[in-house]
Amino acid sequence: MNTPTAWTPHEWRRDTSWWDDLTVPDGVRESYPTVFDWLAEMAPDPLEHDYVLYTDGSGCVKGWGGYAAVIQKIDMVDGTRAVVDARTIVNGTYGSTVQRCEMNAFLDGVHSILSERAGEVKDAAKVSQEELYHIAEVGGALNCLSGADRPTILWYNDRANIAQALLFDVNGDALHSRNKDRDLWMRWSMMARHACITPMCRPRNTIEGQATCDALAGEGRKLMMGAWEAFASHTQQIHPTDKWQKKKPQSAHF
Repeated sequence: MNTPTAWTPHEWRRDTSWWDDLTVPDGVRESYPTVFDWLAEMAPDPLEHDYVLYTDGSGCVKGWGGYAAVIQKIDMVDGTRAVVDARTIVNGTYGSTVQRCEMNAFLDGVHSILSERAGEVKDAAKVSQEELYHIAEVGGALNCLSGADRPTILWYNDRANIAQALLFDVNGDALHSRNKDRDLWMRWSMMARHACITPMCRPRNTIEGQATCDALAGEGRKLMMGAWEAFASHTQQIHPTDKWQKKKPQSAHF
């Protein structure tokens, strides 16, 4: 079986080897206000990435939540790199936590990017029908995304613990544990080797795209809250109506 020809990305895009070599040196926390100030100085320019991903999550004590992602695609336009496409993802939740909303926004955004990128690589490589069957048998189109073909993603967020869990020190240890929401981290582990992430945490609503996500996530949450009577009408036998308006725990046990 022949290996499909690698897809060649446009010039001025930072090579994926930069992310393979990225480690946070000892002493960074002592030298900088946050590790993300150091990363901002070291990281490729936003336009040197393939995508810029903004995310945010929203929640309330009664259990209603929402999350959103804005995805900007970077490509060549008249000899320079620029945003060539943008799309959004918006979801509403009930009975979740803000932390899970935040992480689901990230995971859904990366999933959307990988889906698009895998199709581009596969099409550009002119994969035969026989090769497509082989790819599906050994893990699907994601197997097209390896080495230099992995998309590079600048991720703006305001959740430092999640962002730090995507950065590693010189010993290969994550800067923050992944003990919470382990099911979601398992989902990430399936995608992790096919993408290169620059996890840039910034204070809430200080980045325009992230502020847009904050607003979208809030709207998603409010729409869910506004529909509680309709939900209650369908669940009278299994979920007492008054429970829809009561406070729900905002913590997860694993």
